[in-house]
Amino acid sequence: MTNRETSGLFVLLGLQIILILVVYTYAQGNARPHDTKLLIPIDAEIIDELIISDDSGELRLNKTADGWVIPKLDSLSANEIKLSSILSDLLSLKSGWPVASTAGSQSRFKVAGENFNRRVDLISKTVKVGSIYVGTSPGFKKSHVRLDEQKNIYALPLNTYDLPTDPADWLDKSLIAVQNIRSIEGIDFKLVSEDREWSVVQTDKELATESNVEVNKDNATALDMAFKTLTVLSVTNEDINMDDSEAYRLKVFAPNQFTYTFLEKDDQYYVNRSDIDSIFTLSKFNFDSILSQNLESLSISETDAPPLAPDVQQMTD
Repeated sequence: MTNRETSGLFVLLGLQIILILVVYTYAQGNARPHDTKLLIPIDAEIIDELIISDDSGELRLNKTADGWVIPKLDSLSANEIKLSSILSDLLSLKSGWPVASTAGSQSRFKVAGENFNRRVDLISKTVKVGSIYVGTSPGFKKSHVRLDEQKNIYALPLNTYDLPTDPADWLDKSLIAVQNIRSIEGIDFKLVSEDREWSVVQTDKELATESNVEVNKDNATALDMAFKTLTVLSVTNEDINMDDSEAYRLKVFAPNQFTYTFLEKDDQYYVNRSDIDSIFTLSKFNFDSILSQNLESLSISETDAPPLAPDVQQMTD
């Protein structure tokens, strides 16, 4: 074979390679993703019930006129932010290239009808409008998912951890906090707020004193903030007697009147609010931030006031 023939073959090979690259590039640029569409194409606003199931049972969350509630916890308020977030995640899921579609892979990835990590049912007016199985994790914050009655399995951004079936995990932990407080009344004091200024009134006549009482603004503000940011841990399943003689009660007007009852028992801390039957557990920090305040801490008597300057003392003589 002559050099001219060899050169011709190399040129032809080069042209073939270029043609292949051009065709491949064009195909990539014009190819459409495989079935890229919303898995559950519905509006979150129509959903009024969410059912999350695992091998231990199921949890129902219901939407009412006043917001989402947890039936298993006497219809206490659910965490609206958490609910909105998980609904957004579910309704934003888009299909792509399936990682599998065989019947055997459903069990392997734990998205089978009888073998799954989570099953989430979306209900609207008693009608199921979407159902999805959530299985094993192929990577960080991802899960294998499959729509009910479909074969394709996808690896999508959804975290099983965000779908707990323990009702306490969905509880609105701030449900007994209160805003716009007008007054707080304890055993020996009454804090009153007028025009955003606090004053303290002594309510225990046995502690009467001739000294003038001035409010400790820092401690008054701290007590106000403790009620505004009060969070609970969970609903207790124990039989707790909140009428115990060791219980401590405070009345809060904001503007409705609520009576809070606090109790420490066996190194556990409990709280109840008069308009809610449930008894909650709370942290020692939140317990102490409220129970540490009393007339003494909320007031400054004349004996506690800083000494007058010399020239002021002469004027008062």
